[in-house]
Amino acid sequence: MPVARQPQQERSENTRAEILGIALEQFSTRGFEAVSLRGIAEMAGVNHAMIRYYFGSKEALWRESVTYLFDRYAKEVVAPRPGTKEYSLDAVKDHIRSYVRYCARHPEHARLMMQEANRDSERLKWMAETIIRPRHDANTLPLIQEVSKQVGVLGDIEPVMLLYMITAIAQVPYLLTAEMKYAHGMDAMCEKSIEAHCEAVLAFIFR
Repeated sequence: MPVARQPQQERSENTRAEILGIALEQFSTRGFEAVSLRGIAEMAGVNHAMIRYYFGSKEALWRESVTYLFDRYAKEVVAPRPGTKEYSLDAVKDHIRSYVRYCARHPEHARLMMQEANRDSERLKWMAETIIRPRHDANTLPLIQEVSKQVGVLGDIEPVMLLYMITAIAQVPYLLTAEMKYAHGMDAMCEKSIEAHCEAVLAFIFR
């Protein structure tokens, strides 16, 4: 019995997703300037013209990659909303564990942010104004403010500063995995280390 061919639309979507994944990895490890569309095309095994067809310019591909990155985050790490029946301090702790595990699973997220933060570019401005600030205002900052009000999280630290402190302690071990391995013989990516890291972040916040 002949095998049915994969529908053209599905193949197209799979190719597009593969290109986005490769682009995200390249932008996060090498930086925007060092990446070329031809290089991404070679890694994806497609014609350079196909990337132009799907995305247009390198700038447009970068923006699509960033949007994909944050949409993936929103699907994988869902925060409990204050004032809803799903909200509780236990739900907040589960959310923080989920966030730490996301950082371990997708270190390219923090790497891309560091690449752009080090350059203070128009790309960073676009990302901050279009994606980061609206999501912080709608979800993360209200959650931090509610938890701070309930349990006095880390005294009177300004919510935005506290947000970035928590982000740092959740992400940094997965940015410095090689250093931790060579300096201390620690495998930050093993399950035992990730679980210990989750509990350490919670201890920091809810001490």
